[in-house]
Amino acid sequence: MRDDIRLDGWRICAAGAFCDDFLESVFFSGNGRMGVRGYAAGDPSPRPVQHGMFLAGMFDEIKPGITDLIHLPTPVWHRITVNGTSPALQGKVRRILDLSCGQLIIEYHLQCHYGILQVTEERFFDPDRPALLCERLTISSADKIPIEVESGIFSASCNCPVPDDQVKDNQETICLMEEEPPEFSAHSVRGRWRSRITGLSLQEDISFSVRGGTLADPFYRPGENCGILARGEPAPGIPFVLEKCSSILTDRDKDPRISPLCIYEKYDSLFETARQHWERKWDISGISLKGDDDAQTALRYITYQLICSYAGYDDTVNIGARGLTHTRYKGCYFWDTDLFIMPFFLYTNPPAARSLMQYRVNCLPQARAHAMKMNGAGARYPWMASYDGTEQCESWDIGASEVHVTADVAYAMDQYVQISGDESFSFPAYQVYIETARFWVSRYTPEPGTGKVNLLFCKGPDEYCGITSNNLFTNVMVQHNLSLAVTAAQTLRREHADQYAALKLCDAEVDSWRQLCRSIKVPRDPVTGHLRTDDTFHLLEPVELSSLKQGSGASYHNVCFDRLQRYQVVKQADTLLLMTRLPALFTPEEKKQAWDDFEPKCLHDSTLSFASHALFAAQNNLAEAAAHYFEQALYLDLREIMGNTGKEGLHLACFGETWQTVVFGFAGLHIGPEGPALLAHLPAGWEELEFRFYWHGQLYEAYVCQDGSSSITHLNYP
Repeated sequence: MRDDIRLDGWRICAAGAFCDDFLESVFFSGNGRMGVRGYAAGDPSPRPVQHGMFLAGMFDEIKPGITDLIHLPTPVWHRITVNGTSPALQGKVRRILDLSCGQLIIEYHLQCHYGILQVTEERFFDPDRPALLCERLTISSADKIPIEVESGIFSASCNCPVPDDQVKDNQETICLMEEEPPEFSAHSVRGRWRSRITGLSLQEDISFSVRGGTLADPFYRPGENCGILARGEPAPGIPFVLEKCSSILTDRDKDPRISPLCIYEKYDSLFETARQHWERKWDISGISLKGDDDAQTALRYITYQLICSYAGYDDTVNIGARGLTHTRYKGCYFWDTDLFIMPFFLYTNPPAARSLMQYRVNCLPQARAHAMKMNGAGARYPWMASYDGTEQCESWDIGASEVHVTADVAYAMDQYVQISGDESFSFPAYQVYIETARFWVSRYTPEPGTGKVNLLFCKGPDEYCGITSNNLFTNVMVQHNLSLAVTAAQTLRREHADQYAALKLCDAEVDSWRQLCRSIKVPRDPVTGHLRTDDTFHLLEPVELSSLKQGSGASYHNVCFDRLQRYQVVKQADTLLLMTRLPALFTPEEKKQAWDDFEPKCLHDSTLSFASHALFAAQNNLAEAAAHYFEQALYLDLREIMGNTGKEGLHLACFGETWQTVVFGFAGLHIGPEGPALLAHLPAGWEELEFRFYWHGQLYEAYVCQDGSSSITHLNYP
């Protein structure tokens, strides 16, 4: 756990070493299409695995059929020398991320024979110019010191593929990009690469300008770096300033806002434009909180990172489990997006939410192929989806048994349709509901003589249950999926007979979905009547949680997975998570019983868990528990509570669920019979809460006060 991040209004700040994986994760900056971890460009010892950039959709194979998010060559690099020698770092490296405008500032001092150099690095991404990355290097000194600065592209970036097995590390690296010789002009350099197997091209155009010095010769070291050498002599009142603007282009670009860089554009003017773009983002997405300054800044940080996880104009990409901050889980797309992250975009940026859902529609052919491969019918979405929608999970039991992802996709799609009011998306959603319903018919096993069915060989969100049957979360989400399919088929039959016929629907098939829905079991204890997680949880061995873990780190670092699967423990919210997504299906008594039964057994070994518990507690007026779990979720990465932020990058699903805790939990936003309504339970110390959200294409502002008063106002927003 760390406590060195200072929260200061719109800024987060910290001081540390050049090499600090935790700070480099936390100080990630980007614009949704691309991003760079918070390392110092002038680190004299570049680390190819840590220094690079990530761009959505850029994947290459690391073995046949298995891909990884490519760690790309990066313009965030320079080398400072004095008489051919790198000066030494004096003191600490200070990082400052201004959330209001997305600017990262890194400050440090370098010691050389002539004196001290004060170095300031600045960089920003523009959320509305997704190809643009701007940097500025300022070097000042109290003494006249002759310096040389090599600046350009660091091309040695490489991948270190992380195994699916969470307890295994990998030290082997692989370079996934093949380099072409760069092109130079007087003030610019162009680098080109192509991915080895997928054949995706990358072009980085960089323009330079300098004050207090001169641009000299270009340089090129194949496989290492290329760029332009600049010389200067910073002295009192005469800083050396090198500005560097980059345009990052690929041959898979779909976002219409992507455009080449004009060589005459300057840092200050570009920054002012970007600042205005960020201001508009915050005008819609920001949460205003009075009464807890640290929580306010932390919420801004979470919102900033969610915005940086997805650009919203490319439906061929989705959001990886670590966004663009790390290659953990190969950059793959999970149910994390559909259930935890998508709602943020749905309520703050509906077109982006549509693109996320359109990605799932686009991948229907791959989902059909996956169902067929698994000897099923219809469409089955993969557990770990790559850029092309294919299954990437190399652990056969997890990939085969976590079937709930298919119902999660249908649930999220329905949420999009209901909240956005986007009627044009109805037919694509209907296709998903219908094809996934066909899969579920093939996946359940009839139980002889009872008229019931069993979902065998499955895992729910609680991945410590062993391979079980009739997971409650999955079964109820499947029932919801089937109901959506029935309604979709009825609508098509009534209003669009041609589409009904094109999907080869018939009354008998629709009736089979109704029958399956009625036949699915809802596991309950035969004595108490309480809901069970699945058919076997009560057979597992009871254990004291304190014997399995100390602190907030995951217990699987101390206890092997085989043993954890046989203990009566919960990895993360499962039944409780279900009750936050479909709360109307459960009585207050059932919710209280579920909390009493499962909350004491939860190890919180997943970063998804704290926020889901906070959301449940907030929705059910468990004030003390809600505040406790919310704090764990809110500061999960800022304090590295689980000890894996530096090692694995930021946890976007936790951010999304934390946002939901504030909006749907503490503010109690829900859609009632007459539209949006509030049912607030603010934590102690929170005086006022304000945020904006979209519903049916209209923008609203919600206000909640500690005294219980609240309001929703319709806004006329351009």
